[in-house]
Parts: sequence; structure tokens; C-alpha cells
Amino acid sequence: MFKKIILLIMLLAVAAFVSGCIDDKTGNNTGNNTVNKTDTIKYEQMPTVNLPSGITFIGVTETYVQIGNSSRKAIEGIYKTDIDDLDVNIDVFNTETPQVLIDEYKSQYKNASYNPFTEISFNDHKATQVIRYRTKNGTQIPIYSVIWTTKDSMIKVGPSTDAKKVINLATATNS
Repeated sequence: MFKKIILLIMLLAVAAFVSGCIDDKTGNNTGNNTVNKTDTIKYEQMPTVNLPSGITFIGVTETYVQIGNSSRKAIEGIYKTDIDDLDVNIDVFNTETPQVLIDEYKSQYKNASYNPFTEISFNDHKATQVIRYRTKNGTQIPIYSVIWTTKDSMIKVGPSTDAKKVINLATATNS
């Protein structure tokens, strides 16, 4: 009898846990998370084969990424590179106003003492290469990302210390 009660409690706990893990698209999220009923994640934008040399696909997950003062829902493709064994991500943010999100992302660099943005193009559309710096052993190391919009999303590839790998992975999205 005692085992049945424990089993029942465990089943109820698992049911409660699973229901809490299911994505809440009702807008009842707390904090600055911005999730709405029209969120759709585009797994097909994550390249998994025919990747650039030195990049290996690891997996895809849903996550929240801080942009400006809010946490944004994204689908994140995770890739391992042969440079220092670092991960490079592809983040896809679905939004009805992708240019507004790009502007919000760029505003994070408003106090930079350098121009962090370089306009580039690939796959027949414009994108922006973003450079930020981190200090390692007293040396400033550039960290690269690439951002661009599609009709209904903003896409960010990076970060990496290798600008070419970031651009090559961005090109592999065919977006």
C-alpha cells in the first residue's frame, strides 16, 4: 500500500512538472519576457548538414536571450567550432517587427567608443556584422556576430573570435 501511495505522489509530481515545462503562450509570463500567441519557431533555419569547414552541428533548443532591457524568446542552434572549442549560436527571434528588434539590439552599443557595425551582404540580402571586445590577459579580443532580418524574424549568428566562421555559418542558413 505504501508503495502505491509513493507511486501516485510521484506520478502527480511528474504531471505537475511536465505541465510547468510546456511553453506558456498565454501571455502570463512574468518579468520582461515577451512571448505572444503568434510565436512560431523556425527549426528549418538551422543548418545541420553541408556546414562550413570547422563547424559541427550540436543541437537546437528554445531559449530566452537578453536584448536591451528585455528577454526575448528564440530558437537557438548550437554549433561547435574548431577554434578554442567554442560554441557558435544561431538565434532566431520571431517578431512582427524585426527592424524594431534590430534597432533595439543595436542600441546596446550606443555607448561604445568605436563603431561596432559594418554593413555586409550574403544570400542576396543585407546584414550587419557586429564587433564587441573582451579583454583576455590584458589584450582586447574582437568578438563577432552577424544580425539581419527576414520578413518575420531577426536572426543573430555568433559570437566567435573568427569573423569568417560567423559569416560562413550565417550564409549556411540560406535566410
